[in-house]
Amino acid sequence: MDDILMAMCRDEDDKMVLTLVSYIRTKGLKAGDKLPSIRSFASELNLSQSQVRSGFMRASALGLIKIVPRSGCYMANLGISELIGPFALLFEALYMNVQLPLFDLYELKTTLERGISKRVAKIRTIEELAQLKAIIDSMDKVSEQSEMVLLDEQFHNKLAECSRNPLFYSIINVIHSMLRESRMKYSDFVSEFPQSIKDHKDLYEALKEQDELLSGKIAERHSNRRIERLALDY
Repeated sequence: MDDILMAMCRDEDDKMVLTLVSYIRTKGLKAGDKLPSIRSFASELNLSQSQVRSGFMRASALGLIKIVPRSGCYMANLGISELIGPFALLFEALYMNVQLPLFDLYELKTTLERGISKRVAKIRTIEELAQLKAIIDSMDKVSEQSEMVLLDEQFHNKLAECSRNPLFYSIINVIHSMLRESRMKYSDFVSEFPQSIKDHKDLYEALKEQDELLSGKIAERHSNRRIERLALDY
């Protein structure tokens, strides 16, 4: 796996970040732990100090470590929310010079949200239903495409959050980050939004009734609408 990730790196700084992550994992370092000095790290791993320094700067920009002047480098608090940014950057970097694989992203989104919706139907709380309903109600009041896109993301992010599986939430968030630009430019998004709202309302009712099978089917149908439209456009 490490070899595959190394091959995906854009430059030496990315490789240094992966080396740092491997070191942190091996040493079992936790939030707040101090990393070795640049000189010590370079000596231990047989790297140049300039390589390590540049990699540490990249890791700091990604939020993996904190650099404290005249004190040293420390492990950051790496919760799921802190990892979303680096995770998104990694995926976006893979498609930096090629066309974004919209079909693949929507297929992944469809598969995930079918499972997410079935799970949420089983474990959702009254409070979570109310939060989802509030987002749907807000959808009826907006007219700008940017607002529609962001509210749609908000609904699906909240749905993923209700699954109580942080990986579902982080991956859905990354997918939204990658799809956002194309959705903002999609000319029929506004005209199709009423159908999207109806799908959300249907899903809400299925979640309310704790109908796992129906919830999964509605989520799949909802996401498949975009895949079908993409097929027509291409």
